[in-house]
Amino acid sequence: MKKRTFRVVLCIAIVLFTVNSLLFVLDGYGASEEIDSKFGESPVIDGYIDLQSDEWVKATKKEIFLEDLPIKCWVIQNDENLYISLQIELESGYHNTTEFIGIIISNSSSEDKENFKDAKIIQFSNISANQFTYFDYYINNSVFSIDNENNGNGVAKMEGYTSVYEFSIPIKNDTNSGEDVALNFGDSYAFNITYGDTTSYPNGIKKSTIVLINLESVPSSLPTLSNVFLYVSCIVIFSVLGILYGFYIYKIFKLKEKIRRIKR
Repeated sequence: MKKRTFRVVLCIAIVLFTVNSLLFVLDGYGASEEIDSKFGESPVIDGYIDLQSDEWVKATKKEIFLEDLPIKCWVIQNDENLYISLQIELESGYHNTTEFIGIIISNSSSEDKENFKDAKIIQFSNISANQFTYFDYYINNSVFSIDNENNGNGVAKMEGYTSVYEFSIPIKNDTNSGEDVALNFGDSYAFNITYGDTTSYPNGIKKSTIVLINLESVPSSLPTLSNVFLYVSCIVIFSVLGILYGFYIYKIFKLKEKIRRIKR
Protein backbone atom coordinates (compact mmCIF):
# COMPACT_ATOMS: atom_id res chain seq x y z
CA MET A 1 0.00 0.00 0.00
CA LYS A 2 2.79 2.40 0.94
CA LYS A 3 4.70 1.56 -2.25
CA ARG A 4 1.61 2.20 -4.37
CA THR A 5 1.02 5.56 -2.66
CA PHE A 6 4.67 6.50 -3.16
CA ARG A 7 4.46 5.65 -6.86
CA VAL A 8 1.30 7.74 -7.33
CA VAL A 9 2.88 10.73 -5.58
CA LEU A 10 6.05 10.29 -7.64
CA CYS A 11 4.08 10.16 -10.90
CA ILE A 12 2.14 13.31 -9.99
CA ALA A 13 5.39 15.12 -9.15
CA ILE A 14 6.93 14.10 -12.48
CA VAL A 15 3.85 15.28 -14.42
CA LEU A 16 3.82 18.63 -12.60
CA PHE A 17 7.54 19.10 -13.20
CA THR A 18 7.15 18.30 -16.90
CA VAL A 19 4.23 20.70 -17.38
CA ASN A 20 6.13 23.43 -15.55
CA SER A 21 9.19 22.84 -17.75
CA LEU A 22 7.12 23.20 -20.91
CA LEU A 23 5.65 26.52 -19.81
CA PHE A 24 8.64 28.12 -18.13
CA VAL A 25 9.65 29.96 -21.29
CA LEU A 26 6.71 32.35 -20.97
CA ASP A 27 6.66 32.68 -17.21
CA GLY A 28 9.96 34.47 -16.65
CA TYR A 29 11.56 35.54 -13.39
CA GLY A 30 12.77 38.94 -14.45
CA ALA A 31 15.09 40.21 -17.15
CA SER A 32 18.63 38.89 -16.87
CA GLU A 33 20.00 41.83 -18.88
CA GLU A 34 18.91 45.30 -19.93
CA ILE A 35 20.14 46.33 -23.35
CA ASP A 36 20.09 49.85 -24.79
CA SER A 37 19.72 49.68 -28.55
CA LYS A 38 21.73 52.14 -30.64
CA PHE A 39 21.37 53.60 -34.12
CA GLY A 40 23.89 52.35 -36.64
CA GLU A 41 24.41 51.01 -40.14
CA SER A 42 22.08 48.18 -41.09
CA PRO A 43 23.83 44.79 -40.98
CA VAL A 44 23.36 42.29 -43.77
CA ILE A 45 21.01 39.58 -42.49
CA ASP A 46 22.77 36.54 -43.92
CA GLY A 47 23.94 34.58 -40.87
CA TYR A 48 27.52 35.65 -41.52
CA ILE A 49 29.36 38.32 -39.54
CA ASP A 50 31.75 40.12 -41.86
CA LEU A 51 34.63 41.29 -39.68
CA GLN A 52 36.15 43.18 -42.62
CA SER A 53 33.17 45.53 -42.85
CA ASP A 54 31.57 47.78 -40.26
CA GLU A 55 28.39 45.71 -39.83
CA TRP A 56 27.44 45.25 -36.17
CA VAL A 57 30.37 47.51 -35.18
CA LYS A 58 28.07 49.97 -33.36
CA ALA A 59 25.85 47.29 -31.87
CA THR A 60 25.36 46.96 -28.12
CA LYS A 61 27.02 43.65 -27.27
CA LYS A 62 26.18 41.51 -24.26
CA GLU A 63 26.81 37.95 -23.14
CA ILE A 64 23.63 36.41 -21.79
CA PHE A 65 23.05 33.00 -20.26
CA LEU A 66 20.25 30.61 -21.08
CA GLU A 67 20.74 28.75 -17.81
CA ASP A 68 24.18 27.16 -18.41
CA LEU A 69 24.33 28.09 -22.11
CA PRO A 70 26.27 31.31 -22.87
CA ILE A 71 25.10 33.29 -25.90
CA LYS A 72 26.46 36.46 -27.47
CA CYS A 73 23.65 38.96 -28.00
CA TRP A 74 24.18 41.96 -30.29
CA VAL A 75 21.51 44.63 -30.80
CA ILE A 76 21.38 47.57 -33.21
CA GLN A 77 18.65 49.55 -34.99
CA ASN A 78 18.02 52.02 -37.76
CA ASP A 79 14.92 54.09 -38.56
CA GLU A 80 13.07 51.01 -39.85
CA ASN A 81 14.21 47.83 -38.09
CA LEU A 82 15.61 46.33 -34.92
CA TYR A 83 18.44 43.89 -35.62
CA ILE A 84 19.45 41.11 -33.23
CA SER A 85 22.36 38.70 -33.62
CA LEU A 86 22.62 35.63 -31.35
CA GLN A 87 25.72 33.46 -31.45
CA ILE A 88 26.16 30.05 -29.81
CA GLU A 89 29.59 28.45 -29.61
CA LEU A 90 29.67 24.80 -28.57
CA GLU A 91 32.32 22.11 -28.77
CA SER A 92 32.30 19.78 -31.77
CA GLY A 93 29.35 17.40 -31.75
CA TYR A 94 27.31 19.33 -29.17
CA HIS A 95 25.20 21.25 -31.68
CA ASN A 96 21.94 19.45 -32.38
CA THR A 97 21.20 19.04 -36.07
CA THR A 98 17.68 20.46 -35.57
CA GLU A 99 18.45 23.18 -33.02
CA PHE A 100 16.59 26.48 -33.11
CA ILE A 101 16.69 29.95 -31.59
CA GLY A 102 13.49 31.85 -30.93
CA ILE A 103 12.76 35.42 -29.94
CA ILE A 104 9.44 35.73 -28.12
CA ILE A 105 8.34 39.36 -27.82
CA SER A 106 6.21 40.99 -25.14
CA ASN A 107 3.89 43.80 -26.16
CA SER A 108 5.53 45.98 -23.48
CA SER A 109 8.28 45.86 -20.88
CA SER A 110 6.08 43.49 -18.89
CA GLU A 111 7.45 40.00 -18.34
CA ASP A 112 4.05 38.49 -17.54
CA LYS A 113 3.22 35.36 -19.48
CA GLU A 114 0.12 36.75 -21.17
CA ASN A 115 2.03 39.73 -22.63
CA PHE A 116 4.27 37.60 -24.86
CA LYS A 117 2.33 37.64 -28.12
CA ASP A 118 4.85 37.35 -30.94
CA ALA A 119 7.53 34.75 -31.77
CA LYS A 120 10.26 34.81 -34.40
CA ILE A 121 12.00 31.43 -34.75
CA ILE A 122 14.91 30.25 -36.89
CA GLN A 123 14.70 26.45 -37.05
CA PHE A 124 17.46 24.28 -38.48
CA SER A 125 16.40 21.13 -40.29
CA ASN A 126 20.02 20.15 -40.92
CA ILE A 127 22.56 22.38 -39.20
CA SER A 128 25.62 20.81 -40.85
CA ALA A 129 24.15 21.64 -44.28
CA ASN A 130 22.94 25.10 -43.15
CA GLN A 131 19.34 24.20 -43.95
CA PHE A 132 16.87 26.27 -41.93
CA THR A 133 13.44 27.94 -41.97
CA TYR A 134 12.33 31.26 -40.53
CA PHE A 135 8.95 31.18 -38.79
CA ASP A 136 6.72 33.99 -37.56
CA TYR A 137 4.14 32.98 -34.92
CA TYR A 138 1.55 34.77 -32.86
CA ILE A 139 0.77 33.42 -29.40
CA ASN A 140 -2.60 33.10 -27.76
CA ASN A 141 -2.96 31.32 -24.40
CA SER A 142 0.48 29.72 -24.88
CA VAL A 143 -0.57 28.29 -28.25
CA PHE A 144 1.79 29.08 -31.15
CA SER A 145 -0.03 29.74 -34.46
CA ILE A 146 1.75 30.52 -37.70
CA ASP A 147 1.17 34.05 -39.01
CA ASN A 148 -0.76 34.51 -42.24
CA GLU A 149 2.16 36.60 -43.46
CA ASN A 150 5.78 36.51 -42.31
CA ASN A 151 6.87 39.71 -40.61
CA GLY A 152 10.58 40.43 -40.35
CA ASN A 153 13.39 38.16 -41.43
CA GLY A 154 15.80 35.65 -39.95
CA VAL A 155 18.83 33.80 -41.25
CA ALA A 156 21.22 31.33 -39.58
CA LYS A 157 24.50 29.64 -40.45
CA MET A 158 26.92 27.26 -38.83
CA GLU A 159 30.53 28.48 -38.94
CA GLY A 160 33.00 26.08 -37.32
CA TYR A 161 31.70 25.45 -33.80
CA THR A 162 29.51 28.58 -33.80
CA SER A 163 25.91 28.87 -34.95
CA VAL A 164 24.97 32.45 -35.85
CA TYR A 165 21.35 33.61 -35.87
CA GLU A 166 20.45 37.04 -37.26
CA PHE A 167 17.01 38.66 -36.98
CA SER A 168 15.47 41.75 -38.55
CA ILE A 169 12.29 42.98 -36.80
CA PRO A 170 10.34 45.99 -38.15
CA ILE A 171 9.81 49.01 -35.90
CA LYS A 172 6.60 51.01 -36.30
CA ASN A 173 5.02 48.10 -38.14
CA ASP A 174 1.86 49.35 -39.88
CA THR A 175 0.18 45.95 -40.30
CA ASN A 176 -3.22 45.72 -38.67
CA SER A 177 -3.38 41.94 -38.57
CA GLY A 178 -2.86 41.85 -34.80
CA GLU A 179 -0.48 38.94 -35.26
CA ASP A 180 2.70 40.88 -34.45
CA VAL A 181 3.87 43.08 -31.61
CA ALA A 182 4.22 46.64 -32.93
CA LEU A 183 7.55 48.01 -31.71
CA ASN A 184 7.75 51.76 -31.18
CA PHE A 185 10.79 54.02 -31.05
CA GLY A 186 11.74 55.10 -27.54
CA ASP A 187 9.84 52.27 -25.82
CA SER A 188 11.10 49.19 -23.93
CA TYR A 189 10.14 45.59 -24.60
CA ALA A 190 10.79 42.26 -22.91
CA PHE A 191 12.33 39.66 -25.22
CA ASN A 192 12.43 35.99 -24.25
CA ILE A 193 15.42 34.36 -25.94
CA THR A 194 14.80 30.62 -26.29
CA TYR A 195 16.83 27.62 -27.41
CA GLY A 196 15.67 24.14 -28.31
CA ASP A 197 16.35 21.13 -30.49
CA THR A 198 13.02 19.99 -31.97
CA THR A 199 10.37 21.50 -34.24
CA SER A 200 7.72 21.69 -31.53
CA TYR A 201 6.88 24.99 -29.79
CA PRO A 202 6.84 25.57 -26.91
CA ASN A 203 7.44 21.87 -26.08
CA GLY A 204 10.84 21.80 -27.80
CA ILE A 205 12.19 24.76 -25.83
CA LYS A 206 14.96 23.62 -23.49
CA LYS A 207 16.49 26.86 -22.23
CA SER A 208 15.45 30.50 -22.12
CA THR A 209 16.07 33.87 -20.55
CA ILE A 210 14.42 37.30 -20.67
CA VAL A 211 16.21 40.49 -21.72
CA LEU A 212 14.80 44.01 -21.69
CA ILE A 213 15.62 45.97 -24.84
CA ASN A 214 15.26 49.77 -24.78
CA LEU A 215 14.69 51.11 -28.29
CA GLU A 216 16.31 54.45 -29.03
CA SER A 217 14.14 57.36 -30.08
CA VAL A 218 14.35 58.60 -33.64
CA PRO A 219 16.53 61.75 -33.87
CA SER A 220 14.11 64.55 -34.72
CA SER A 221 14.76 66.40 -37.97
CA LEU A 222 12.51 69.26 -36.82
CA PRO A 223 13.91 71.98 -34.56
CA THR A 224 12.57 71.98 -31.01
CA LEU A 225 10.94 75.07 -29.47
CA SER A 226 14.02 75.72 -27.35
CA ASN A 227 16.28 75.49 -30.41
CA VAL A 228 14.04 77.89 -32.33
CA PHE A 229 14.14 80.35 -29.41
CA LEU A 230 17.95 80.17 -29.24
CA TYR A 231 18.21 80.59 -33.00
CA VAL A 232 15.93 83.64 -33.05
CA SER A 233 17.68 85.11 -29.99
CA CYS A 234 21.06 84.79 -31.70
CA ILE A 235 19.72 86.55 -34.80
CA VAL A 236 18.23 89.38 -32.73
CA ILE A 237 21.35 89.83 -30.54
CA PHE A 238 23.78 89.84 -33.46
CA SER A 239 21.50 92.16 -35.43
CA VAL A 240 21.41 94.63 -32.53
CA LEU A 241 25.18 94.35 -32.12
CA GLY A 242 25.61 94.98 -35.86
CA ILE A 243 23.39 98.08 -35.69
CA LEU A 244 25.27 99.42 -32.65
CA TYR A 245 28.60 98.73 -34.35
CA GLY A 246 27.43 100.55 -37.49
CA PHE A 247 26.18 103.46 -35.39
CA TYR A 248 29.56 103.58 -33.57
CA ILE A 249 31.43 103.74 -36.90
CA TYR A 250 29.05 106.45 -38.09
CA LYS A 251 29.78 108.49 -34.92
CA ILE A 252 33.52 108.12 -35.41
CA PHE A 253 33.27 109.52 -38.97
CA LYS A 254 31.14 112.42 -37.72
CA LEU A 255 33.66 113.13 -34.98
CA LYS A 256 36.52 113.15 -37.52
CA GLU A 257 34.63 115.68 -39.66
CA LYS A 258 34.15 117.97 -36.65
CA ILE A 259 37.88 117.73 -35.84
CA ARG A 260 38.76 118.68 -39.43
CA ARG A 261 36.44 121.73 -39.28
CA ILE A 262 37.99 122.85 -35.97
CA LYS A 263 41.50 122.55 -37.40
CA ARG A 264 40.52 124.72 -40.37
